[in-house]
Amino acid sequence: MLIGYKTYIVGTLSVLGALGGFLDGDLGLVAALNIVVPALLAMTLRHGIATSVAK
Repeated sequence: MLIGYKTYIVGTLSVLGALGGFLDGDLGLVAALNIVVPALLAMTLRHGIATSVAK
């Protein structure tokens, strides 16, 4: 059921968690960005690999 979507789910939850931590005051801006940037990179890399393998 979740084949291919686990990376996107984990990445999205990471971004939402970092945003929640930043808005709550538990995380500073730099710490939140240190979570968000790798999560976005992982999702982008996953999409790129899936697209190139499908061709």
